[in-house]
Amino acid sequence: SRQGRIASMEVTVRLVEGEPTVAVQVLWHGAELNLNRAHEEPVERFLQRLGLSCSKYAGRQTGGDRKRAKKERKKPGAVPGQEDVIAVPSQSHGLAVGLVDSERVRIPDGTKMADALAKASHVDIEGELLPILVNPPSIVKFEAYGKPLVGCPLVASVRCDFCEARELEFRWLRQAAAGNDPIGHCIGEDRILWIPEDMAGQSLTVCVEPGSSTASSEGGVGRSTRMKKILRLGAVEEVPPGWPERRLGTFGPRIPSELRVVTFNILAAFYSKTQVAAKSMYPYCPPSALDFAYRQPLIGRELRRINGDVICLQECSFSTYRKFLLPLFGDQYHVRMTLKASKVSEGCVLLLSKASFEVLEDKDFIFRKLLRGDKVFRPILSEVAAKWPDFLSGVLPHMTTIFQLSAVRHTATGKVLVIANTHLFFHPQARHIRLLQTICLLQKIQEMREQHRVQGDTELPHVVLCGDLNSAPETAAVKLLLEGGIPCDHPDWEHASQFAWRDEEESAAPATAAKDDDGASAATWSSAPSLDADPGDNVELLPRDQWQPGRGVLWKNPLGPMLNTYADAPLAFTNYVHEYKGILDWILTAGSFRVVRSLGDVTEEDLLPRGGLPNIQYPSDHLSVAADLVFA
Repeated sequence: SRQGRIASMEVTVRLVEGEPTVAVQVLWHGAELNLNRAHEEPVERFLQRLGLSCSKYAGRQTGGDRKRAKKERKKPGAVPGQEDVIAVPSQSHGLAVGLVDSERVRIPDGTKMADALAKASHVDIEGELLPILVNPPSIVKFEAYGKPLVGCPLVASVRCDFCEARELEFRWLRQAAAGNDPIGHCIGEDRILWIPEDMAGQSLTVCVEPGSSTASSEGGVGRSTRMKKILRLGAVEEVPPGWPERRLGTFGPRIPSELRVVTFNILAAFYSKTQVAAKSMYPYCPPSALDFAYRQPLIGRELRRINGDVICLQECSFSTYRKFLLPLFGDQYHVRMTLKASKVSEGCVLLLSKASFEVLEDKDFIFRKLLRGDKVFRPILSEVAAKWPDFLSGVLPHMTTIFQLSAVRHTATGKVLVIANTHLFFHPQARHIRLLQTICLLQKIQEMREQHRVQGDTELPHVVLCGDLNSAPETAAVKLLLEGGIPCDHPDWEHASQFAWRDEEESAAPATAAKDDDGASAATWSSAPSLDADPGDNVELLPRDQWQPGRGVLWKNPLGPMLNTYADAPLAFTNYVHEYKGILDWILTAGSFRVVRSLGDVTEEDLLPRGGLPNIQYPSDHLSVAADLVFA
């Protein structure tokens, strides 16, 4: 109706100091006209542009409006002259448009654009007055990323201008009716929804609008179309049950007197999008199941079901961390992320239960910077740089591996632990690199133990080391961890003579900035390559007559032989993809720990019907690995 159309007519202005332009949106007779103008532009130029835009729109609409008007005139009781027809100017310069203040006084020509809009109260279009709203509260973006799946979480994300997101209320509706004011059974009133088990096949809708208290209070955000958004998410799908439920059911719920530790490489979205991934690694996985919108809710479900005290994640994007993990688990866990030192926005995330731990210290390290800059490692670097001629300038600058370390106090016992999380370099011909990375990581763990030694205690703090080490049980890196030392002539050191850096080794993923699509960014390190060292800090190569035998260095694990939490019940694999399966993910401990149970095995028979991991039942190419520990 004409009354409804006029009621929606208004002008909104985004006028922010420091932004290069003024953004103006005009809602007029069903049209949405958007203009961006310079702050210093004379107002008459803006008005002329707006008049032309209105004229063009009116010209497009007039034919249809006149036909409707003819029909209206033929209806019984129709009053001539009451038809809803937009006036079309005969002049080529467009409709007459002006700005007036609250006293209906016209803003004079020559006034700068920004000043004119700040003073004006209405836009006058051929005698119709449209109210001006400068910087009104508005929802800029509203999303609930992910496929609606039974038993899985969805997190609604909202970005506002000129208001606070905390002033908004959410409603999740089951089987909501169509329309701008959907009505349905409300199943949730938080930004997070765990989809009920009985919703398979039913539609899901989420709405956001100002809360009743803020809408009516002075200075509240108010209720308007700009502040009410609706997302229709479609029908809820059911995930086929099977071995994931059996595996977790056998493991059982977390017992408060025990310490549950989890590590999980969740397969970053951009790695699964590449042609190599789709065609060579996961050719068996349907694109819909490989899509991160499907996998992310399953990751949330897996983490909630396991319910660990310590959760170490690898290959997590910054967007997943900020928009999914933080809101989902931030109340229950201390959650922090460390981005890799690369141009790909992914890294490690460490979640520590607030009920179980007091965090004493957090530290992050970049492997390439640590090896190059820490004097503790200078003897090693001097020798390997001499033995591996291309390493210092051709390989090390490209290394993006990071180490996450946290010192925590276990609240129930008062015991101090050092927890480490990492994702070592992936290349199959780079065992020598992973061995070097493991040496550096162990040294930093030991240093943190020494720093947090409890006075008068003869024992150093306990250690839990987790991660995707990209190292199978037979490799030197695992031998160093579990047996306590590695000789300088171990065969894995010989990989140094076979490995050479190629540009494609850095990542198969597209380069992405360390920010999400809302523009929020995280502190990150410079992209590789970078020496991360003072140019004047030259590394003296060890003279050949002082070299140890072989192509490596002798090194002892300062923590001593570590405990493999799966030693008594080894897994057949933790990674299962096309043409590869093996154990790459580890939970290791040092100190007086005893393993009570570990998260069980998956058989090839379980995976063969769907080809491997990931698949429609499971969200990653790596299995989650978990163990329940007690202090011995």
